[in-house]
Amino acid sequence: MASTVALSTESWWYTGSSTSDISLWASNATDRDPGVVSPKLCIAGAEFQYRLLPAVYGIVCILSLAGNLAAAYSCFSQRARAAPVTIFLYNVILIDILFSLSLPLQLDYHRRQNDWIFGEAMCKVTSALFFANMYGCTLFLACVCIDRYLAVLHPVRYLTLKKPSYRVVLSLVIWTVIGAVVTALGSSGSLTNTFPDGRTACMENFSTKSWSKRLATMTFLSTAVGFFLPFVTILTCYILIFKRIIDLADSTGGARTLKRKSLRTILLVIGVLTLCFMPFHSIQTVHTLGRVGVFPGVLRFTCGARRAGMALASFNSFLDPLVYYFNSENVQWRFACLKKESNSSKSKSTQSMMLQASSGSRS
Repeated sequence: MASTVALSTESWWYTGSSTSDISLWASNATDRDPGVVSPKLCIAGAEFQYRLLPAVYGIVCILSLAGNLAAAYSCFSQRARAAPVTIFLYNVILIDILFSLSLPLQLDYHRRQNDWIFGEAMCKVTSALFFANMYGCTLFLACVCIDRYLAVLHPVRYLTLKKPSYRVVLSLVIWTVIGAVVTALGSSGSLTNTFPDGRTACMENFSTKSWSKRLATMTFLSTAVGFFLPFVTILTCYILIFKRIIDLADSTGGARTLKRKSLRTILLVIGVLTLCFMPFHSIQTVHTLGRVGVFPGVLRFTCGARRAGMALASFNSFLDPLVYYFNSENVQWRFACLKKESNSSKSKSTQSMMLQASSGSRS
């Protein structure tokens, strides 16, 4: 009877399509904590993910690889003239490329209706790249904004910190922190487990015990330190630079250009983080509170909303090259046909000038 009641009140929670799947789910209903929606079957209300995420990940993978490989080529070809801040953008490009290479595996996982066939090791690798992309990119973009802040508001101090070695050391520190967090996540237990219908879950379908012991703590800590703290720092840099840029009358042309460029870069970073990461982290925080029993009723909403948040979070990997583009002075992104057209017009102009000079000398 208890199983029947649980099935009628929480039938929305499961997305299996067969009667045997529902019966298996119902038989396990009595094993769940009273008053808390099943922690092992948080897929319901999110059937749209089987169509949404494969489509989004496929498009993002193509756009991200194209944009970041173009940015990487530009970085390599102009490395001698690159500003020191570009070191942080090198790291962003690297993370985005690695994350993009993992998207086909995630695409296949959601296309199979959340059935992971690549084993525990690859689940840990793709999960590590997902978190490295989310938190690593945020931290490196925050470093870009802090660099712009120092260049505008503390130019003298900035000159003393302009050596690339400082940025290399800071990048190594960020990679070390990311590596430590990812290692702790991977070594704390298995990231794959089995749904009642036999499908293999990757980085989801965790028990209440897992949420209460390690996942909730890691979620709150990584969200606070890896996203909200850098995001507030970036907002602060933007506000301070905006206040300084108001006083343009006392600035030279070069100083005004630097301020506007820095303001534009930071505003773009804020836009990327707000669009891509803010929805996911906000929903994930509320979802975690529901998982630990603080607001169990919100799980009806967050279990589906998290999937949409994951789709938005992947957008950053093809939007990040825009930050590199607007922050680089010498970068020129042109298609080959445009280059040929430009070269052709220049050649015609040169020939015309030579003909005019020749006719003038003859007269």
